[in-house]
Amino acid sequence: MDQPRTIEVPSRRFGKYLVRSRLGQGGQAEVFLAEAVDDKGDQVNVALKMMRQGTPEEKFADEADLMGLLSHPNLVRMMEHGVAFGRPFIAMEFLVGGDLFEVMAAHRRAMRGFPMGMGVHVCIEVLKALAYFHKATTRSGTALNLIHSDVNPSNVFFSGEGDVKLGDFGVASSSQAGIGPAEGTAAGKLSYLSPEQTRGEALAPASDLWAVGVMLHEVVVGYHPFQKEGASEQQIMAAIRNPRLSIPDYVDKPLAGVIIKALTPDLKTRFKTAGEFAAPLFGYALDKNLVPSRHDTQRWLESVLGLLV
Repeated sequence: MDQPRTIEVPSRRFGKYLVRSRLGQGGQAEVFLAEAVDDKGDQVNVALKMMRQGTPEEKFADEADLMGLLSHPNLVRMMEHGVAFGRPFIAMEFLVGGDLFEVMAAHRRAMRGFPMGMGVHVCIEVLKALAYFHKATTRSGTALNLIHSDVNPSNVFFSGEGDVKLGDFGVASSSQAGIGPAEGTAAGKLSYLSPEQTRGEALAPASDLWAVGVMLHEVVVGYHPFQKEGASEQQIMAAIRNPRLSIPDYVDKPLAGVIIKALTPDLKTRFKTAGEFAAPLFGYALDKNLVPSRHDTQRWLESVLGLLV
């Protein structure tokens, strides 16, 4: 893991934002918690994504343009984008509930299983986001043919009110807009890549749905289906390309069937749309009375993370 780098701005003041702390970092950008004053004069917290020095500016511009076109309750909302001190940035809503990776880690530390109802609920909410994302259009109505390409627990966020939101569109691809990774390359977090992504092949909405299937396996079964302790990148990719799933008996058969179909390496037999995936998952949740309210989700987050909301 990369060591934290120093904040690459002249001071804690970045344009109209006051940088407070680092939230995360990647190869192309850093994300900070920052304060700003909104149009009403109220102080608000934002997640400030700043482009790293040396990152191609067009990639960052593509992400900002894409976020400007998208508006859905299950997607992270952009507030503005611009340049300060010669460094492009995107200001996004700050979601105080953290991300799914942190929530899963909190359960492991407490040696508590992930609540079945919450796990299914989170995955359904991500599928709602993807249903919109995959069908998003330009303002003139032209289909963008978007693929997120990096669905994983670190990119699934929670608001303090219990909302679930998918974020980070930095490696999203659009055949219509001509954005995305170069042909023959794989972008995204290795252990959540679909088989076709590991081979650098053309992607489809089903590629994103595979990643939701991996997350569903984690929260329902209790462990990652492909990322074994000590496994090399080559071993993880081999497991992804030739999955040998064995769903334990404690998982209800209908739910086990959903997981197995979501993690089918053949694109022709995997779930093809978010709606096709969500339908049996939501039906299972209804049959088992596992449909938490927004308030239920909020209280659960408070219990796991000790949030002050």
